Amino acid sequence: MNYEIQKLTATTLRNCLDITPNLREFLASESIEEDVDERVLEKLFCELPRLNAVDFCAATASCFKNGVLSVISPNNLRLPMALPIRRLGMHGCNTLPSSVFATLLPRLPNLTHLDLTHTQITDETLHALPYTAKLTHLSLSKCNRLTGPAVADFLVSHPATRDLVYLNLLFDTGRYRLLSTTDVDVLLPFLPTTLRSLNLSGAKIIGDHVPELRRLSKHLEELSIGYADLSIADLNLIVEQDGPHHDGARSNLHYLDLTGISSVNPTILVDTNKCQLLMPSSFPLQVLELNEKVTDGLKERPISAKKLGWNVKSQHRRAWYVRAGPGTIPGSEKITRPLAEETGSRSWKMGGKWWGGRKIGVAHGEVTGIYGYYGYGY
Repeated sequence: MNYEIQKLTATTLRNCLDITPNLREFLASESIEEDVDERVLEKLFCELPRLNAVDFCAATASCFKNGVLSVISPNNLRLPMALPIRRLGMHGCNTLPSSVFATLLPRLPNLTHLDLTHTQITDETLHALPYTAKLTHLSLSKCNRLTGPAVADFLVSHPATRDLVYLNLLFDTGRYRLLSTTDVDVLLPFLPTTLRSLNLSGAKIIGDHVPELRRLSKHLEELSIGYADLSIADLNLIVEQDGPHHDGARSNLHYLDLTGISSVNPTILVDTNKCQLLMPSSFPLQVLELNEKVTDGLKERPISAKKLGWNVKSQHRRAWYVRAGPGTIPGSEKITRPLAEETGSRSWKMGGKWWGGRKIGVAHGEVTGIYGYYGYGY
C-alpha cells in the first residue's frame, strides 16, 4: 500500500521533520523502512536536540542500512559527540554492521532503554557504553556475535546495569547458546533487586541454580527459563510459598516461561500430588508459557483444566496456560482477590498489557501492530 499510495515518502517524511523541531519520539518499523533514508536519518540524529526516543523495529532494507552507515559514522562531522536519545530500539535491525553500534553507543550518555535484539553487536562495543548511562531496560536476545563470559562481565561490572528492571537474554538453543553453566553461576548472584522481568531462556540452567532463582523470585514478576535442565521438584521450589524450604519471603512471580523444559508435560502439570505450579498455593503465578505440544495436550484434559481453573491461550507462535479463577480444589478459598482482576499492565512495560514481552517499548502507548507481533507473538 505504501508503494501504491505515495503519501508517505522519504521526501514527505523529511519535510515533516523539518517542521517539528521539538520532536521527542520517532517510532518507525519495517513497514516504512524504504522511506527512512539518509536525509531522514541525518535530520533525526544531527538536527533534533530534544529527541528522546527512536525505534527502528525490524528495519533491514538496503536504503535504511546505507543511510545509517552514512550518518552514524565517525567521518560524519555533523554527528554530535553526545546525543539526547534516552531510549533506543534497534530490535531486529540485523543488517547493520557492528561498526554502527561502535560509533553510536559511546554517544548515548543518558541511555535508559536499549533493545539490540538480533543485531550484530559485539563484546567490545557493548562495553563501550558510557558509564553515565543508567539502563533500566536491556535486550541482547539473539545477538550471536556476543559471548557469554563478556555479557556476564558487562552485567556484573558495568555501572550502567545496576538498576535494571527488564533484562532479556533469550537465545534459540538450536542455533547458539549464549550463557554456559559457569556464566549463569557468575551472573545470578549479582542481578539487582530492581529487576522485574528476567529472560534467561536458552541459558544452561541446572538444579544448582534453583536457590538463586528462588531468591530472585521474591522481586521478579516475570521469569523465563525455557530449555533449562530442571525437574518438576526444582520448579516447585522456585514458586513455593510454604513448606520445608519456606524462608519467610513469598514468590512474586506472575509469569513463568517453561518452554522446552523436558520434565514439563501435560500429565505432570495436572498431577497436583507432584506439581504445585497450578495450585492456589502458587499465587500470584497466573501465566505459564509452554510449547505448543504441551498446550495441545492440556486442551485434551478439559476436566482437569476446569477443576484447576486454567485455560489455554495462544497467539502466532506462542502459547500460554492462564489461570482463569481460583478453581474448586481445597485451598482456593485462601485467595482473597479475584484472579480475573490481575492483568499484565505495569508502568515499566511502556503500555504493554500482557506477560512475557520480548520487545522493549521506547514510548508509552498501546502496543499493537508490528510492535505487538515482535513483543508478544513472535
